[in-house]
Amino acid sequence: MNGISLLQEALTAPAEEARNRFAGRLNGYLEGSGVVHAVRMQGWLGLEVPGPGCHVGTGSWDFTRFKPTTSPVTCGRCRSAGLHSSSFTGGPHQQTLDLDGV
Repeated sequence: MNGISLLQEALTAPAEEARNRFAGRLNGYLEGSGVVHAVRMQGWLGLEVPGPGCHVGTGSWDFTRFKPTTSPVTCGRCRSAGLHSSSFTGGPHQQTLDLDGV
């Protein structure tokens, strides 16, 4: 098992927990900010995690800083892209990272 596989295995449960927190079309905000974003699943190290729909940088690799909320979307970038609510409704979303061909 290579290092990427071990890292992906270690992050599988936290990524699933993050997806579960956002189940039900909840919007999200970055810890320490009052701006509310539409939520879209984003690929991260071969896993899918909820993130800002506008793809604004989070300032870290810590996807757990993105918190669910029932507040309406206030992010200008999300709104101008037509993202007025979250699209993620929950359920299993898993990407695989295939490095065998690399």
